[in-house]
Amino acid sequence: MNWGNKIVVAFVLFAAFIGYMVVKAFQEDFDLVSEDYYAQEINYQQKLNKLANAAEKEKAVIVKQKGDEIFLTFPDSQAEGRIHFYHPSRKMFDKEFKIDLKAGKTQKIDRSELIAGSYRVNITWQTADQDYYQQSSIYIQ
Repeated sequence: MNWGNKIVVAFVLFAAFIGYMVVKAFQEDFDLVSEDYYAQEINYQQKLNKLANAAEKEKAVIVKQKGDEIFLTFPDSQAEGRIHFYHPSRKMFDKEFKIDLKAGKTQKIDRSELIAGSYRVNITWQTADQDYYQQSSIYIQ
């Protein structure tokens, strides 16, 4: 085989590799962080105000995993709102819960309701006088 044939073979192999990569790229599934991210961007200043409210030391929600349960301890037993467990790699693993503080300031979530992995916990809650928002990270085992 002479050098001309080797160049042609190299170009054909390179083109096949690029074609393979294009096909694989189109088969990959990409989930958006949020379907309505434009609307969320418009309300970003409100979110910053809620983050500032929650940044006060006595206003933070404590998120801990003990055994088969996840405990969220709120600063006020009158809190109402939503808890969103955001799984960065797959939207289908996301879970949302309503804040339900029947017994004091702590809410329990059974670990079996969540797939193992890393989660960002987005908590939005209100009390009688303020709105709050907090982001925490947790690794579910």
